[in-house]
Amino acid sequence: HDLRVYGFHGGHTARLPLALIMGMGAVVVTTFDSYYALFTGRVIVSADSLVFSLLFALVASALPEEILFRGYLQSTLDGRTQRWARVVAPALAFTAIRALRSFPGISLGSVEWMVYIFGVVLPLGLWWGLMRDLAGGSLWPSLASHFFVAFGTTLASTSSTPS
Repeated sequence: HDLRVYGFHGGHTARLPLALIMGMGAVVVTTFDSYYALFTGRVIVSADSLVFSLLFALVASALPEEILFRGYLQSTLDGRTQRWARVVAPALAFTAIRALRSFPGISLGSVEWMVYIFGVVLPLGLWWGLMRDLAGGSLWPSLASHFFVAFGTTLASTSSTPS
């Protein structure tokens, strides 16, 4: 298949900037504390944590998840279902995978897990799906937003704190 089918195209030029702004809004809302800690020096970034965070955010989080959920799944629903189903179904699948990936355990209690899944993951999945739909099927705004969310949280959590 052509990659354009999965959202790797420019989309509607008039709506693309709005979708990018929506994506950066999601980054600010969900990762404000992480980026604030980075920019104010509350965490110290090493070369190792920077490289790890870049690779994790792009290769292990944003790219595969956006291609699978917003690229493939949302594209296959185009023309087959109503707009709300094209947005909700991939968001629910994204939420289910994330829920299994971060199942409650030693470091994450049940309440924190529920807040993370239903207060962060599900809204982000819906938001990124709306962004893709608004951008005329372009995957770039949701991919950029997903990358910056994953990068900021990973970098802030893998970096050391000053003594």
